[in-house]
Amino acid sequence: MGSRSAVFAGLSTLDLAYAVDRYPAEDSKTQAADLFLGAGGPAANAAVTYAFLSGRTPRLVTALGKHALAELIRGDLRQHGVAEHDLTPDGDQQPPVSSIIVATAAATRTIVSLDGSRIHPAPSDAAAELLGAASILLVDGHYPEPAVRLAAAAREAGVPVVLDAGRWRPVHAELLPLVDIAICSSGFVPPGAQADSTDDVFAHLHAAGPARVAISHGGRAIEYSMPGARGEVPVPSVAAIDTLGAGDILHGAFCHFYDRDTDFPLALRRAAEVAALSCRFVGTREWMRHFDFQSIL
Repeated sequence: MGSRSAVFAGLSTLDLAYAVDRYPAEDSKTQAADLFLGAGGPAANAAVTYAFLSGRTPRLVTALGKHALAELIRGDLRQHGVAEHDLTPDGDQQPPVSSIIVATAAATRTIVSLDGSRIHPAPSDAAAELLGAASILLVDGHYPEPAVRLAAAAREAGVPVVLDAGRWRPVHAELLPLVDIAICSSGFVPPGAQADSTDDVFAHLHAAGPARVAISHGGRAIEYSMPGARGEVPVPSVAAIDTLGAGDILHGAFCHFYDRDTDFPLALRRAAEVAALSCRFVGTREWMRHFDFQSIL
């Protein structure tokens, strides 16, 4: 693949995550055991993961602007090997800030965020041109117009398009015909599909466009469907304390492993191992300090 690398498109946030043993009582003060401060958001976390695993420099197409908080996001991305392409370089908007409480005893997290819903970047021809040298594109469904424009450019350039689908968004009706691979959470239910029927969700997604579909279920096995095959990929059992960003890490790791040999189930299995490891540590970066490349790669 030469110098080709991945392009990730979507949301960047500033994550402020406090680790506590148990969720605080209402109207109380709590001493945190740990703190994570850094870039977050589905596309950003996936890009950082890809950069770490691959040693390459992916491009992140997102909206940052000139606000002081955007500089914290930009600095963290660059520190972790991600080159940003800002759709709003002159914007003075405050970037989304996610306030997160991680209850480590239960390995649950509670997030409060505006998730970029007040930012409406326009499509960029310069961003679309990045697909000419891309090996894979991941879109997370945030910033709908640029997402559709980039997916269409990737399709035209013959670049595989991966969709990170957490929950149904109206833009998915336009995106799915342009998507090759959809990796969905169990909460992603297209209109007309039965929420409790994996078969129904698979059928709807295949009919809409993606030939390869996976559905994650937290700590349970990932189900997948592809031409001529259905199956499950086990998720390793770990002593989890923080699941923050685990789905994003799964998607970024998948892009790396799929980039290597396009084996869909194998890429899912290896990505699940990376995502499971991340849950053993607070925040979305600490797992990298404990990662054994030989054990998975």
